[in-house]
Amino acid sequence: MIDAIVATVEENLRQDMIASGLNRRFNLRILNSRDHADPFGQANVSRVIIGGTIDESGIPTIGIAQSIDPGNFETEESALVLLDLLSEPTGEASLNTYLTAASDRIGFIGRAVGNVTAHEAGHFFGDWHVDQFNEHANLMDQGGNPALMFGVGADGIGGTADDPDVDFGEDVFNPGEGFTGLENTLGRIALTVTR
Repeated sequence: MIDAIVATVEENLRQDMIASGLNRRFNLRILNSRDHADPFGQANVSRVIIGGTIDESGIPTIGIAQSIDPGNFETEESALVLLDLLSEPTGEASLNTYLTAASDRIGFIGRAVGNVTAHEAGHFFGDWHVDQFNEHANLMDQGGNPALMFGVGADGIGGTADDPDVDFGEDVFNPGEGFTGLENTLGRIALTVTR
């Protein structure tokens, strides 16, 4: 499971940024607590903590970032991805809602948790929410449309061949958050995470 989550985060936050070609100086190293010592507290180290519950954190959400930092000026921040709602037996935000005997369970859960992780990191790298109910799937879609964020395909089942790869990209700002116009969520990260 850790490998699947890390692979998704790597694809979303590193490989796609490099492939965009927007910044030859783009530089991001992704570590995990299984394979690496915890460098948090050192310069230029931000973290996303995956685990815990709403009761433990006191924050009623699935994920939250310390800030939205356009320009990525504060390079030592934290975010949380809580697992209690994602692990419920049923419910719109529960990963179990989208699993059947046909599902690649590890692949789907790894992708879904990795997408939520990339979304929260996207905030501290500078991205705002975009519209979660339009036709464009974007990792910065605001909560409220979990099937889209998790990458559930048209069959409504996670971990099957029709599941899309949800990525950062261009989309309209979330209309409920006071901004209008387009945001390039991939471009902002690619240009602000640099050496």
